[in-house]
Amino acid sequence: MEVEFTVLGSVEARVDGRIVDLGHARQRCVLAVLLVDANQVVSVDQLVDRVWADRPPQRARNTLYGYVSRLRQALAVAEGVDVVRRSGGYVLDVEATAVDLHRFHDLVTRARAAARNLQDEQAAALFGQALGLWRGHAFAGLDTPWINDLRDAVDRERIAAELDHTDVRLRRGHHSGLLGELSARIERHPLDERLAGQFILALYRSGRPADALSQYRRIRLLLAEELGCDPSVPLRRLHQQILTTDPALNVPPAGHATGSAPTVVARQLPAPHPGPTARFDTVLPGPHTPQRPRTGSRLIGRAAELAVLDGAVEDALAGVPGVVEVVGEPGIGKTRLLGELDERARQRGFVSLAGRSVEFDRAPYGAFVDALDDHLGNLDSRRLRQDGSPSGALALLSTVFPALSDRLPTGPDPVTVERYWFHRAVRTLLETISADGGLVLSLDDLQWTDDGTAELIDHLVRHPPRTPLLLALAYRPRQAPPRLAAALARAGTERRVARVELGPLSPAEGAELCGARTDHWRFQRLYEASGGNPFYLEALTRSVGSQSPSAVPAPVAGDLPESVRAALLEELGGLSATARVCTQAAAVLGDSFEADMVAVVAQTGETQALAALDEAAERDLVRQTGPTRQFHFRHPLVRAAVYQGAGAGWRIEAHARAAVGLALRGAPLTAQASHVQRSARVGDEHAVDVLVRAARQVMTIAPAAAAHWTHEALRLLGTQSRLRPELWIQQADALGMAGRLLESRDVLRTAASLLPAQARGQRARVTALRATMEWALGRYEEATALLLRELADHEGRLTPETAALEVGVAVVALRTNDFSTAVDWGERALRSSERVGDPLQATAVRALLALAHTFAGDARATDYLDLVLEALDDTDDQQLAGQLDTLVMTGWTEMLHERYDAALGHLARGLDVSRRTGQSLVLADLFAASAYAYMWLGRLDEAEAYARDALEAASLVGSSEPRSLADVVSAAVVMWRGDFAEALKICEESLSLDGPALGAHRSAMVGMLGQTLLLNGDPEGCVRKVLEAGGGPHLYGFEAPVRPMWFRLLSVAQLALGDVTAAEGWADRAAAAAASDGPSGRRGFALLARAEVQLARQNPAAGPTACEAAAEFRAARMLLNEGMARLTAGTALSAFGRQTEGLAQLEQAKSLSVTCGALALSELADQEHHRIAVQPPPATTGT
Repeated sequence: MEVEFTVLGSVEARVDGRIVDLGHARQRCVLAVLLVDANQVVSVDQLVDRVWADRPPQRARNTLYGYVSRLRQALAVAEGVDVVRRSGGYVLDVEATAVDLHRFHDLVTRARAAARNLQDEQAAALFGQALGLWRGHAFAGLDTPWINDLRDAVDRERIAAELDHTDVRLRRGHHSGLLGELSARIERHPLDERLAGQFILALYRSGRPADALSQYRRIRLLLAEELGCDPSVPLRRLHQQILTTDPALNVPPAGHATGSAPTVVARQLPAPHPGPTARFDTVLPGPHTPQRPRTGSRLIGRAAELAVLDGAVEDALAGVPGVVEVVGEPGIGKTRLLGELDERARQRGFVSLAGRSVEFDRAPYGAFVDALDDHLGNLDSRRLRQDGSPSGALALLSTVFPALSDRLPTGPDPVTVERYWFHRAVRTLLETISADGGLVLSLDDLQWTDDGTAELIDHLVRHPPRTPLLLALAYRPRQAPPRLAAALARAGTERRVARVELGPLSPAEGAELCGARTDHWRFQRLYEASGGNPFYLEALTRSVGSQSPSAVPAPVAGDLPESVRAALLEELGGLSATARVCTQAAAVLGDSFEADMVAVVAQTGETQALAALDEAAERDLVRQTGPTRQFHFRHPLVRAAVYQGAGAGWRIEAHARAAVGLALRGAPLTAQASHVQRSARVGDEHAVDVLVRAARQVMTIAPAAAAHWTHEALRLLGTQSRLRPELWIQQADALGMAGRLLESRDVLRTAASLLPAQARGQRARVTALRATMEWALGRYEEATALLLRELADHEGRLTPETAALEVGVAVVALRTNDFSTAVDWGERALRSSERVGDPLQATAVRALLALAHTFAGDARATDYLDLVLEALDDTDDQQLAGQLDTLVMTGWTEMLHERYDAALGHLARGLDVSRRTGQSLVLADLFAASAYAYMWLGRLDEAEAYARDALEAASLVGSSEPRSLADVVSAAVVMWRGDFAEALKICEESLSLDGPALGAHRSAMVGMLGQTLLLNGDPEGCVRKVLEAGGGPHLYGFEAPVRPMWFRLLSVAQLALGDVTAAEGWADRAAAAAASDGPSGRRGFALLARAEVQLARQNPAAGPTACEAAAEFRAARMLLNEGMARLTAGTALSAFGRQTEGLAQLEQAKSLSVTCGALALSELADQEHHRIAVQPPPATTGT
């Protein structure tokens, strides 16, 4: 039996030549993923990511399981092929040679080995076999980010094989037979220097040296335009060899002894990111693979625009010629869209030709020459004469198109020929080219076009050729020549031109473009900074890399990638000297600026500055901001490129002039500070004053900027900085708010060493800040010791710092589960805050007390919570920015009182303020709390997303507390989805990391470890770990609201051990911990524990008790736990003869599990439902 799998084309399976039905595209995508990594374990998470990326269905694992099951059934006819479940994932067992991708890779490897040994005949045969496996685009019909990245990578490997094959064929003297193939490939990959070198060599050896030199000029111009660089050394050497008719380029005719062919190795351009899960050994190109230019990357989005282009192609196919104009700002994707049009037109049988205008060339009809000239070399000129066009016009064609210069008769002097004759001749030319199969002519960058080209386009729009022809015109509308703009506007009103306006990518499309290179949180900042422009978004993604997202919106501060900077600086090339200086002066001022300040910085008059800005606006570098005196750069990255293109010394003086000018105009200190810190000299006390006061103004709204400006002030003070300890404190405070904990702690230590003994207020403030950094880093004992030692010095005195110290002790106690101590110190702090008259701090303390009383199980919590909520309603975000912990504690309190919507609302408010103000320290806590709320609600996808964000934020600030909480949520999500081994792994890895002593966060993780041990068959380990986390049988180490849940878990573990009596004891404790008038969820856990014990004792009351538990969970909106209770109810009711009611409960459990995406619960419900439906069970001993 012969089994064959193909992915180099459509994804298919054949058994003895017969195609196997593999189902729909998504199911074939699953098979494709397994085929790429044949005979290797692909984890479930990898499969979900590769098949659905960041938009999986709510029941992704269930759906995946169904796809795999159906694939197994479909492949059952294939001997030796099976999809096998392994730990954490699936494996496709299959002979590697049965998969065309792996066979291709093997053949190419062997061919290259033969080529290295100069066994060219064998190498050519092997390359031919390898390339013959391709039947179109790899993975045709599948469209996911991972598949698309993989397709790009495999395409690069195919291109590399084609190039290697061509080298072999050139060595064997097959140059003439390669010309047509190489010409087509050059059109698809115009910037590939190695391919260009092969084509140039083939042309030269075919007796066409002029065409070879023309090809060299073409790629040299393209490289300069697209990449701002010259041809590579090997390509320049080949050019020189042609100019000198170097005999080394000659080889004997084909079939004779092998000669040598020079090899042009392409410079290595950045390759599209393959994604984190691509198999590098299988799909990535080797060292000589040509890298596709940016314009050849995968098209993202643009469905509506493509529909317009597809319609125009269909019209042309039907014989209706058309014109499409593609407009948009630089970088928006016009060239890429034309490339997609080119590819689609070729697939429909069209000839597709492309040209572009060049800014500094402006040769007459340059875009048409660029598009048509190479093609005209093979055109039969006799067909042109049949039209009856004047011979002068035909002769004029030869003066414009070099390829026709020796093929058309000499006519009158071109200046004596009317232009419309030439226009008619070009129209005839296009009709000739398009007569057989149709023509798509794409002309790009027409903002640089000459008047002659604009006239010719106008003629073709008004008098379209009478053949299947589509004219596609791309340009920047703000820079379009008036003649072209007028012609197309007139044609648009007459509906003779279809217009495609490219706007920004949507956030979802932007995320797809960035792929796996950045997380969701960082992507949001990148997207906002880029404005959805794909060029800018990719540039920012590459330049920011793994930096903190707070760095994203300030591109001037960091270097742009050289290729991006060069591309943007090219736009300055045509500016006059005055306009260039004024544009650079504007870049110094910022994204927005006014002409009078530009004049100050550029040292010119305001009239000259306005004229210069008009010149820059004509090139769309800057734009006027409405009907005002303000201007702004087209995009922040344009400003960054202009700024970095100016000389460093000139920038220093420019910033100095800007600082003076802004000060004279009374500009805010924050506007002056950035210029002052870039231009001031050491010892400049005025500059220090500006920076310090500016930092204080933005401390709560932009702490990273405040830290930086304070640091610069200290730098300018030089050796005098040690006399200003208050500035060290200010810097440390800002660093802490920005989440830079270790830096803040180090600065605080320096500040403490500088403070005199009598500076009690400052010492107290430093101590409070140091304690915050210590507990945030998990050093609880050190934090408490610092605070208590400082409070001893404040005995008998009341200051604002006293309250801060007392709050610090309460916070540390709360985080170490010492609830009574937290309440005691919190009450002291509240009295101190009220006596010193600090209402914001008093609200923060009440929030702490509300949470502490909640943790302790004290009803007074709601009294404090009501006061906090009233105060929060009267506090605006700017006031709240300095007390964001208030929102964290309020959110937790509301969550534990099962007020989930209110909790998520306050947490969302905190996240918004934290993001806007750059306060990274509290950000991780907000994400982690949000993840917990969504987990309790059974919204696993959102819980997982917020947990990922919490982990990212925690890693940026080095705090392990929110990381532990996020890991708890991650483990819980994985557990509910059925991967118990992975959940256990998450817990073990989290606990293995250096972190704080056992406290609220770590005890939750140790408890979760116990739960995963139970699910992995270790109930004894479960009991041991839960008691360890809870600090003994009373579980005082857990917060009071969650103790019923942990008591119920201990009961389940004892049932698994067969000790019903011990289980009943834990169930009783759960009931005692769940107050009758408390939140519903607590009573739900107690009732569920009782029901499970009753079932184990064969008590018929088990079913009704479990139904009561389900009702309590439903009231609390805890859907996952409701599903668990209904599962128990279904089993219990059926066990005691109430099968119909039991099955109904199981169906509800199944429905809830599907809603939440909980595969584990879904599978349990299915198994129990099937067991009961087939054979009503006797009473059982538990679940």
